[in-house]
Amino acid sequence: MFGFLRRGGLSEEQRVDVQEYLHDVKPLFETLNNEYQNWLVEGSPDGKTLSLEMDPDGQHAAVYLYRVGSDAIEFVQHPPVRSAEKYHEGFSLCLEARAAAAAAFKEAADYAASRDPSGRVAEANRKLVEAEHQRARANEALQDLEERLGRR
Repeated sequence: MFGFLRRGGLSEEQRVDVQEYLHDVKPLFETLNNEYQNWLVEGSPDGKTLSLEMDPDGQHAAVYLYRVGSDAIEFVQHPPVRSAEKYHEGFSLCLEARAAAAAAFKEAADYAASRDPSGRVAEANRKLVEAEHQRARANEALQDLEERLGRR
């Protein structure tokens, strides 16, 4: 009845905008996280730390980059609604750190025969920690946003 009344901190217009935004990006979020988990199953002995023993030629890292490329671009370039900016930023930074980790790991594997790969592998693993931090930040923002949507 009154458009200016707020439910859970969101106006009706904002609620609709957030729901449309989430409808567009949540499938991307889920696909990107699934591909990441698949990569870690193949390239990490503990699901958190990349290892040349698990992926000696870096092919799992390369496949990960290939599989997520277009979805990651679509997520990052999808303009967030104002209420979802923290979520969008957190997951975008997560995707960036994951890509940097995969690229560093692939480079380490490519040059392992001619130079010590430990520095690049360590960098890749630091990027995975950063990615996990940003994903947690994004998940927290998403949870908050969904709670705000659920309030009536």
